[in-house]
Amino acid sequence: MNDQNDRASVTRIQSHYGVVFPQEYLEFIQLHGAASFDLIQGTETEDWEIRFHVLDDRFIANNVALVDEVNPDPQRIIPIAWSVSSGNNYLLDYRENEEVPSVLVMEHELAMVREDAESEAETREEAQQLMEENVKPLVANFRSFASLLQVRPPQAQE
Repeated sequence: MNDQNDRASVTRIQSHYGVVFPQEYLEFIQLHGAASFDLIQGTETEDWEIRFHVLDDRFIANNVALVDEVNPDPQRIIPIAWSVSSGNNYLLDYRENEEVPSVLVMEHELAMVREDAESEAETREEAQQLMEENVKPLVANFRSFASLLQVRPPQAQE
């Protein structure tokens, strides 16, 4: 692990969430963590300038400050990357499978804040359902997510 993603920080983060990150994810960010990526599906660029969150002492606080208010389950859905261009978040979802979390996308423009969901809904269940609409399944696992990413050429990174 490099300094940005040291083992002690990773251990603290995993302990906080009660999860184990997929080995493919840890290896990927160790190799490519500082790069920006475009997300390509078929021949279409779906999102661009995607960057991974640094696994450091600020990881948890950053998620609380920037994503938790729109996250339907902040303890089980963990943001790992975001698009600088669109503001979209990419998250590991541990709710269905603790061993192999799926990857979700949260479209920044469409995400509803929990406070708004609670004031709009009549019950907690309805509010939670509104929050669930903030995230959409993207792929079944991190390896599939990584296969959609293409390193953004340095001249395109600004």
